[in-house]
Amino acid sequence: MPLLSSATAAGFKIVRLLGCGPTGDVYLAEHPRLPRRHVLKVLPADVSADQKYRERFNRESDRAAALWHPHIVGLHDRGEFEGHLWLSVDYVDGASAAQLLSDSHPDGMPPDEVVEIVSAIADALDYAHDHGLLHRHVKPGNVLVAQSESGRRRILLADLGFPRHLDDINSATQTSITVDTVSYAAPEQLMGGSIDGRADQYALAATAFHLLTGLPPFAHGNPAVVISKHLTEAPPLPGDVKADMGHFDDTFSRALAKDPNDRFPRCQDFAKALAADQRKLSDLGDAATTAVLTRPAASPAPEPTPDVLTPRESDSDAVWLTEPTPAAPLAELDHAVSSAHTEFGDAETSSAPVVPGATNVEKPVRSGGRLLPRAAAFVLAIVVVVIGFFIVMALRLRSEFEPGPTNLENPSSTTTLPPAPTAPAKAAPLPSTAAPPPVTTTPRTTAKPPSPTGTPSSAATKSPVATTVSPTTMSPSPSPTTPAAGIDGRPAVGIPCSPQQAGATAVSNSGAPIYCVSTPGGFAWQPSGGN
Repeated sequence: MPLLSSATAAGFKIVRLLGCGPTGDVYLAEHPRLPRRHVLKVLPADVSADQKYRERFNRESDRAAALWHPHIVGLHDRGEFEGHLWLSVDYVDGASAAQLLSDSHPDGMPPDEVVEIVSAIADALDYAHDHGLLHRHVKPGNVLVAQSESGRRRILLADLGFPRHLDDINSATQTSITVDTVSYAAPEQLMGGSIDGRADQYALAATAFHLLTGLPPFAHGNPAVVISKHLTEAPPLPGDVKADMGHFDDTFSRALAKDPNDRFPRCQDFAKALAADQRKLSDLGDAATTAVLTRPAASPAPEPTPDVLTPRESDSDAVWLTEPTPAAPLAELDHAVSSAHTEFGDAETSSAPVVPGATNVEKPVRSGGRLLPRAAAFVLAIVVVVIGFFIVMALRLRSEFEPGPTNLENPSSTTTLPPAPTAPAKAAPLPSTAAPPPVTTTPRTTAKPPSPTGTPSSAATKSPVATTVSPTTMSPSPSPTTPAAGIDGRPAVGIPCSPQQAGATAVSNSGAPIYCVSTPGGFAWQPSGGN
């Protein structure tokens, strides 16, 4: 009959009953002289009366009391009270692994937690084996998990040095045999043969199997069936129960071998193999995560680019563009930039795309100074406009410094060329034929004699076609529009004319007769004998 609260047993004051079973009753009790609590285990009277068991009880409790290990529940005292043997051990304010499975992990615990528990218990078992003590009953119910004051988990092995009266199981006919008794026992232990530390290793592997999968290796409600499976059937594998646990199969196949010689020699060897399997799984998961995180991201939206490009003060490596040459068409530029991005990707250390027409590149640009494709195209367009503007201005300045023209219709009047307009006109389409370079030869000072008709007005009747030039175009193109008031619309020597004007005669802005003739660079106005 269980003891009541506040009762006294072997000098201990009973606080409450923690559990009871065929192996005895377990109480939380207060130490008779020290301000601390212990767990008091009281054995049944019939077991305590077995003289052979009493001898083994005293022998193993003596060995256990001499042990100290961070993962072993300490044994402090033993004795006999009213015909009942008892043990006093540390009280651990936590839960057993069996309780954790039932309450929080019915389908199995996370593999990393299982590896942590197995490693701690394996270290405790090897320590006990080295001191001549076997456990014989490793199972989830004897693995305690608690929290320390520092917040770290404490993992302890209970019931070490507490021999069971039914340790020598050689038959399934004993009425006190339960499924819990035989679910984790090694085959040689079930057969009543001699055992060593490898039997505890088998039991530890069976416990780990249950922690991983949520089921013991051979789950059945009949103890006799469970014993038969332990003796005859191949060991189950975690991958057979949970597909994602297949990487542990080889380790469990060895740890649950029927023959002790085929198992791991020590419990720590099994724990290390289990940890190695878990590391491989973690490495595969980390590699997959890294691959996703390092996948090239989409290019960011283009940012406004200033007209003047200068290297950043914080960048020691920069690209300087000097003496820019006419750029390739925008389609070619886009293709070049696209190719550069395809080849080098969007990594931080990738170089900037190569800009066609750029010279004097001293060093590659770092990732912070890359020119985006659209920004580069915008800058090159500005360069083209500026170059066209200076070409037009050069042509006009050349015309301004030529001798003043003489009006054939009114020789007494002189036309002066007004200054160039300050604002450029709207850009005109580029001509199909590139303009020839400006003519540098000095125009003739003698005019061609009048035509045989003797009337200078005949030449003037074929009025020259005014040319409107935009500063954004590469070369001027003829236009049939009437020249603006105050602007000399007569063509200069070397100015292009259209093929339809071939053979036409006009008066240049210098007053000399000129003709539309074919030249190596195309049709142009030339003085007599200039072709």
